[in-house]
Amino acid sequence: MKSGNVYKILLVIGLSSLTLLLPTKLLSADSDSSKVVSDKKLFAVVNGYEIFEQEFLIALRNKAKKQFYHGNITPDRLAQLKEEVTRDLIDSVLLTQEAKRRELVPDEEKIQLELKQFDERYANDSGWQRDKETFLPVLRQQLESRELLAMLESSVRSDILITEPLKKQFYADNPDVFVFPVRNKVSLILIKVSPSALSEEWDRVHSLMDSIATRILAGESFADLAKEFSVDSTASKGGDMGYQHKGTLHADVEKVIEGLKVGELSKPIRILEGYVLLKLEDVIPEQKINYADSEKQLVELLSRKLSDEKWQALLDKLRSNASIVTEF
Repeated sequence: MKSGNVYKILLVIGLSSLTLLLPTKLLSADSDSSKVVSDKKLFAVVNGYEIFEQEFLIALRNKAKKQFYHGNITPDRLAQLKEEVTRDLIDSVLLTQEAKRRELVPDEEKIQLELKQFDERYANDSGWQRDKETFLPVLRQQLESRELLAMLESSVRSDILITEPLKKQFYADNPDVFVFPVRNKVSLILIKVSPSALSEEWDRVHSLMDSIATRILAGESFADLAKEFSVDSTASKGGDMGYQHKGTLHADVEKVIEGLKVGELSKPIRILEGYVLLKLEDVIPEQKINYADSEKQLVELLSRKLSDEKWQALLDKLRSNASIVTEF
């Protein structure tokens, strides 16, 4: 997509609300939209392709809007954000050039459909109807570039050969990945309290929980008392929650469970919903998954790793071989 008048159009669209979306300090004193348009100040040249300052400002605005909608950006984070946007713009040019070098061709039917949908979406917009003949070529170029990048990435990432030696090496190198984590079999009694309830109601439920705990410690069945008092969905099963992996329960609850021994009962625990009593019924220690049983997960993880490495290798190669000028 060749820079030129099309980016004047993008600038008018993009910078019209720039000062509303970014803190004032993000814009330099000479970044007035009319001045930038007239000056067409160069921002970077990548293999002869010109990126203008207004393109950078639009991209910066869009990324800042997504990450800092509240507008509070520290100088250090702003500098980092500018570096990220610069890298992204340069990479986009390099990848588009690579896609064209590989003679990839965008799906014309898909692009035509998207252009038609865009036109229909703004059919009642007088500004769009007035200027669409100017804007449509710009939109087409954007869609074509996006499609080319998606095709290139799909091509690069899908061209991966996973051999048995690679799988075995990955399995050996990542012993902590191929394990079943510790699983705790937990039973629960829940009595709910409205978050807006008065302290007296919270105290009443806490006292009730204390009395239930006392009855359990005296020999009564946890399961029977869960069926009688608990309002949790597990009540009909005597509070049996089954085996739980770490991270599936509320952090405060898991912290208590970690301190229990098998067969031990917790004290009443206040959570957002009310009070709970917990009993640790059983613990299955961490278990290593053998090579055969781990194959599906292994292939998924290894494919992702190799795919990321191949994509990064392409980016590194394109960057190292490129002529990039950014000092203007």
